[in-house]
Amino acid sequence: MRVAILGAGAMGSWFGGRLAESGTDVQLLTTNKAHRDAINSNGLILDTQGRRSTIVVLARAPEEIEAPVDLIILLTKSFQSRDAMNAVAHAIGETTHVLSLQNGLGNSEIIEAFLPRERILIGNTMMPVDRIAAGVVRKTGNGITRFSGVVSQDLPLTGKILDAFSDTDIDIEHDESIQKAVWEKVAFNAGMNAVCALARGTPGNIGAATGAIELVKQVAAEVAAVGLTQGVVLDLDSVNQTIEYACANHKNHQPSMLQDLLAGKRTEVDALNGAIVTIAAGAGVPVPLNEVLFTLIKMAEDSSTTGGG
Repeated sequence: MRVAILGAGAMGSWFGGRLAESGTDVQLLTTNKAHRDAINSNGLILDTQGRRSTIVVLARAPEEIEAPVDLIILLTKSFQSRDAMNAVAHAIGETTHVLSLQNGLGNSEIIEAFLPRERILIGNTMMPVDRIAAGVVRKTGNGITRFSGVVSQDLPLTGKILDAFSDTDIDIEHDESIQKAVWEKVAFNAGMNAVCALARGTPGNIGAATGAIELVKQVAAEVAAVGLTQGVVLDLDSVNQTIEYACANHKNHQPSMLQDLLAGKRTEVDALNGAIVTIAAGAGVPVPLNEVLFTLIKMAEDSSTTGGG
């Protein structure tokens, strides 16, 4: 199986690196030239609690993708999806599938402009990974990855994907209730990412601050209420357990929303809290906490990108 990682940042590099290490034919696609150059010159360095491995894998700009490709794993930010897919559209063949492991809602709808729904898979990952330097990424904890087809639950590629990951440290499974899993991660991220970003803190800081975990759980509860209006029943107890686990075990992980604000970049808040606010308005469900977090993150984005304080 030939795999292209489209959006080889921290998470994409880890997935691609581990697949390449286990023998899968992988190409990493990223617009970050410094990251590409470091990987092509020195190899991709994967760090797990101080234990490092160097993986020889090819990194390219997205438009330089080498066809044919059996599977494109899409890990760009949600707002980058359309441009990223446009960059590789010429390499999408009649048997190419796309697996989105992105945060947020609405990703599969964007991908549908480039290939049929029956060749689209969606999922998510709870594994915390940070890029600590060009060509170097670090996993700071464990977390499961789930996926399934948008249409069919028995895609021919499913077994090949599971086999490819079987010799890696990535815990992945086929989940027929993938929409539930996607919404549960949105519930987790809407609170955890936004609060960490605004507080300039980590899950460990949330765990140590009075009332912060409860705030994150209340944000998740609003997401669960919106999910019900869309026919998705979230396991809120499971989401709350994941929140508590992250605060206790991923204490030093910087969520991507925090990293983006610190770097003066756009965040994924539109596909998280923003999407919840939009759906909630149409469904007549009050989501005051998500509204506040969305507004504050957009203000922080404006301040970060314009050089404000």
